[in-house]
Amino acid sequence: MPTRLFHTVFCLAFLVFSRTVPAQTLPSLPMDGKIQRGSLRCGVTYYMVKNDEVKGYADFAVVRRGEAPARAAEEGLDTRFLSRHGIGPRPGGFFQENDGSTVLHLDRVPVYDANVMDSTLLVTFAQVAASRADEAVIVSGDIDPVEFKKKMDIFSMMVPQHFVENSRGPDYVWEPWVMPSVIWKDRPMGDRGVVRVAYASPRTPQEQMNTAQALVMGILSREFQTIAVRRIERNLRDAGIPYGRLDFSYLNSTETSGNEEYAVEVQTDREHMEAAMKIISGTLAGLDGFGVPVEEFTDAKKVMMAGMVSRGNETLSNRKYVERCTAHFLYGANLAPYAEETRLFARKNVPDSTETRLFNQFSNSLLNQLSSLTLEYRARLDSLDENNALFQYNLAYLYGSTFKESKDYSWQRDTSGLEVACPRIKLKETKPEPVSGGVLWTFSNGIRVVYKQVPGLRNFHYSLLLGGGLSGVSGLVEGEGGYFGDMLSLYDAGGMSASDFRDHLAVNGIDMEAQVALTYTSIRGQAPSSKLPTLLKALLAVANGRTVNRGEFDIYLRNAKWAREPVDSRLYAMMYPGFNYSSKKYAAGLNPGTQAKAAQFYESLFSRMNDGMLFIVGDVDEPTVRRTLLRYLGGFRTQRSAAARKTLRYQPRLGTVTHHETEGNKGVHVRLDAEYPLSGINYAMSGIAAEVLRRHIVEALDGKGMSVDVTTGFHTYPQERLWMLITCEGGTDLDAVRKGIRKAASSPVSAKDLNAWKAMALADMNRELAEPETIVTALVARYGIGKDMVTHYKESVNGVSATRLTDMLSTLAAGSAAEIVVE
Repeated sequence: MPTRLFHTVFCLAFLVFSRTVPAQTLPSLPMDGKIQRGSLRCGVTYYMVKNDEVKGYADFAVVRRGEAPARAAEEGLDTRFLSRHGIGPRPGGFFQENDGSTVLHLDRVPVYDANVMDSTLLVTFAQVAASRADEAVIVSGDIDPVEFKKKMDIFSMMVPQHFVENSRGPDYVWEPWVMPSVIWKDRPMGDRGVVRVAYASPRTPQEQMNTAQALVMGILSREFQTIAVRRIERNLRDAGIPYGRLDFSYLNSTETSGNEEYAVEVQTDREHMEAAMKIISGTLAGLDGFGVPVEEFTDAKKVMMAGMVSRGNETLSNRKYVERCTAHFLYGANLAPYAEETRLFARKNVPDSTETRLFNQFSNSLLNQLSSLTLEYRARLDSLDENNALFQYNLAYLYGSTFKESKDYSWQRDTSGLEVACPRIKLKETKPEPVSGGVLWTFSNGIRVVYKQVPGLRNFHYSLLLGGGLSGVSGLVEGEGGYFGDMLSLYDAGGMSASDFRDHLAVNGIDMEAQVALTYTSIRGQAPSSKLPTLLKALLAVANGRTVNRGEFDIYLRNAKWAREPVDSRLYAMMYPGFNYSSKKYAAGLNPGTQAKAAQFYESLFSRMNDGMLFIVGDVDEPTVRRTLLRYLGGFRTQRSAAARKTLRYQPRLGTVTHHETEGNKGVHVRLDAEYPLSGINYAMSGIAAEVLRRHIVEALDGKGMSVDVTTGFHTYPQERLWMLITCEGGTDLDAVRKGIRKAASSPVSAKDLNAWKAMALADMNRELAEPETIVTALVARYGIGKDMVTHYKESVNGVSATRLTDMLSTLAAGSAAEIVVE
């Protein structure tokens, strides 16, 4: 198995570079230019990354190879100092076990304070000095690399010289298992259950980890995921098996020193667990026995391309850089920029037929070793006959690999129904648009478009903003409105069924998601730069030619009943009982009449398109945009009337309500909510207030091994209200969290901290406003709810004061609270 698998991967990597490299060699990958790597005087490896993701902050880490965490290490750490400055642990503690090695994480170090930075460096190097293992120090954040390196050189003088021989341990050897394994985990999941099918495979050879072979392995895994998950999902639907979620995971050689693992996981009801397992088995068997045709593989690559481009454009967080450097130190993972993988994926010098053949060899090599299988059940079961479970899996696999399916799994569809003649319109007015810095066009049919060019990204973001939201829908029940956005994907459109229409969007790299708020609806997403005409034809089909597909809705209804609401939705329901216009999803609210209500709602919106706007932000040139809009905008329907805003009853629960649960990861989740006006200053201040709150809760949880995260936002209708969501994982100390909230509301804020947080807020906005997605979000806020949080943002940040911060936090602490403790 390993010989054939790696022969396949090497062949594909070699073919990609066959025009540029000598025979039988693969070039090393370039390192991300932000990363600096070297050795300190004491022999310890260091990684430094200057990353402006969060101004004034950095993440530190100490990686200790081949030495598991010891309780004494955690006890010897000065957590009191760390927590006092907002440096909190990850769930379970500061020291994390990583495949037999130890990683000390010191996240969100406030390096704007030189004393705290120096003291944290002292803590860091004290930990380095406490071991003779092969170690690395990693720092990513808002640092001056030259000055920081000088500091590390000084601190490294307190560390004894590290002489490490053969620190990577014995060479890896692939050892096939004697037989497959079946695992049953008794879990309190009610009527739900999870089936997981995993296949192990050999890791990438160490000498190839920094070559194209490692990237090709990653690309092949994503192609396998795209094809396998699509086939499994379709077969589950065709068999009438309900599923709350369908996940694919890939444990690759950058995450472990052992075997790689490919796993598919399906959540369903207990009654259908065996049937779901058979679907997975038979589907994978078909890939093993018969492979995929060229057409399906080619379509899968097209579906993946949009995601690969977005990944190449991604700005990495400090946490991600620390993870990548850790993987390089422990496993030899490459440090190439993500754009390198996108470039490799997009190269066209390998015919699709050749790639398809090599992909089929890869799938066959992965799946044809039954001994590398792990079959796992997670549910509250009386018992599990493991031998019978394995027999049923083998039986389904034998059938799937013997009898070839006749289904067409390709994404390409007949799109002739999308070709429509549109009335001619003219561009009536052009003027500057202040929020985006682009232009606002008004056309002769009344439709307005905001366009802003952001070159170099190879894609664009968009939003079709429609006037009207959940407040205009009659007869909603609690939790029903949250499903209205999904209803848009269940229509037949453009002469295609709902599933075929989704395939058409996917193969063209177009994301389309409807977000239905109280007063507006936004259909938004992203698309490749060349696909603006395709997007507009798709929007026309949805606006004018959609028809209800009852079968699609019945499948959606069946599956949604088995999906558990996320914590924030459960907290919202606790805080606003009986409010029927929430955009949160509650399974109890979805009912057979939801589709009909949504159909009436969307017809009202799409009949008066001039009551909304279209935003286009990204890498599309202006002549192309104008020409395309003039060709297609005339096809949308318009009316003189506009949507009327409905008066709603809105009464949040007063005081505090607390629920205790047993399902899920151990943690404390709190939602704070209070009436507070949304202004430019208050919007800018809310992010700073969230940081103040986080720091006080981190201090209150000192020694508890609980992580802390705080997010914030505003409601604008029917009442302007501020909310903050606190997530603490790894423990259940609710009293300490409450103590942190009280202290944040009553403690003064130092001038040094306030100035640093204001600088952080300004830097965050400056960075985000260079990203098309953020610009679109700002436009939706400006024209959807009438709030411009961008134009005078600098003045708003400068207007934040310690007194105003205290007022915001004290008002929030005195308001409503919903709490969930997962034990």
